[in-house]
Amino acid sequence: MLRLITMTPILVYISVALVCLWVLASRKRQRYRYPPGPKGLPILGNVLDIPTGYGWFAYRDWARQYDSDIIHLQGLGMHIVVLNSAKAAKDLFDKRHGIYSDKELTSMLLEVTGPYRNWSMMQYGDYWRDHRRLFHQHFRPLAVPQYHPKRAKAVHRLLQLLLDSRTGDDFVHHVRYFAGSLILDVVYAFDVRPDDLRLEIVEKAMRAGYDIINAGVFLADVFPILRHVPAWFPGARFKRQAAEWKALVDDMYEVPYGQFKATMNEGSAQQCFALSLLSDADAKDMSRLDEIIKSLTGTAYAAGSDTTVIAAISFIFAMVLNPDIQAFVQEELDRVVATPHRAMFDDEYNGYHIPAGSVVMGNTWAILHDEETYPDPYSFNPKRFLSADGMLRDDVPLPTETFGYGRRICPGRYFAMDTMFLIVSSLLAVFNIEKAVDEHGKVIEVKEGFTKHVISAPKPFKACFKPRHPGAESLIRSAVLADA
Repeated sequence: MLRLITMTPILVYISVALVCLWVLASRKRQRYRYPPGPKGLPILGNVLDIPTGYGWFAYRDWARQYDSDIIHLQGLGMHIVVLNSAKAAKDLFDKRHGIYSDKELTSMLLEVTGPYRNWSMMQYGDYWRDHRRLFHQHFRPLAVPQYHPKRAKAVHRLLQLLLDSRTGDDFVHHVRYFAGSLILDVVYAFDVRPDDLRLEIVEKAMRAGYDIINAGVFLADVFPILRHVPAWFPGARFKRQAAEWKALVDDMYEVPYGQFKATMNEGSAQQCFALSLLSDADAKDMSRLDEIIKSLTGTAYAAGSDTTVIAAISFIFAMVLNPDIQAFVQEELDRVVATPHRAMFDDEYNGYHIPAGSVVMGNTWAILHDEETYPDPYSFNPKRFLSADGMLRDDVPLPTETFGYGRRICPGRYFAMDTMFLIVSSLLAVFNIEKAVDEHGKVIEVKEGFTKHVISAPKPFKACFKPRHPGAESLIRSAVLADA
């Protein structure tokens, strides 16, 4: 009873706020023509319509239902606009980047990361531009080749781990080690092994980030004033969760960077992203630059690790399910040689009103499954990009939407593409990737399916990595020795 009495004022305030939001939204609906979307409920709007999993399917289906490539939902004062075509994404994110380059940082993320730690989610402005400029200097196309030796070393170790296991049970663990060790090497010049504590620190922080994303919308995100409620207050469990997650995220940014600064002070730091940033820094402005560099180095791991893991696992998944495509790519390799936005101002698009503050996002899945651009889009067919003479076709666009849009497109995309090319070409050069077998020699079938989360990965499966030729094993081991 005491808890009910204590919570009553908050419930009253929330109820009043909901009514006020509904009244304001009703008035705005009479003034503006929003893009089409499902009809919502009074006060709640489309809160119950927002998909909690596999949202890309729901948004694509609404686009077809309403015959519009731009869909609108709203609820509790928030507007969500989803773009389901490459044209709409280019028109808004690229051509109007001055409006759509901001990011929506929820109250829960503010609790965990603060406004300036994760620069990929930082609000658009001069401070974000400082980060982007420094990052671009070291990951632009002409700068990416300097990281090739580190990428090659990480790939060689991955090949050896896969060679030694072969069972198909733990290849995901090996891929995670590959991605984590590569980024720690590129960013800090740390030569880590699978049991390194620094890998554990960043993995815990990454899991915390996924917990936040997968938990959906917190009440504090809808009513930011709740951020000021003390952690001990009844119903403020989100504050205690945020404190736990914040400690993990802080460690990811602070611990590796602190260790690197120590090696730098000792004079033993090796060439890497962090060393280049600090070497170019103005000593007079070091306190400010130190925070920027810490943000850049920590975010590089957060943004690059799991995306690399999912891309690599998705490739392995595709190879297991498509042995004919695998053989085609291997033949080519053998022949040739031996990787959301926020509207800052009111806008009009195709006669529809997009209010300032709207969350505007591209439905990348729908864009890359557009049947007019990519015929038979549900078939895994890399040949669609090649002409009869084996050259890239000009009339089939490369799927760059994978990396985002406009000014917020992934700044590390050139590094990622080079890394994925090295993974794909190296794996297929020395292995046949096949379905695993159980202890009785029976093939373990692989079911097609992906997780429902925002960062979607193949559901768990097993794979077997068999050397393609007798010399493959010695080639792998000699490459690892040469890197030592």
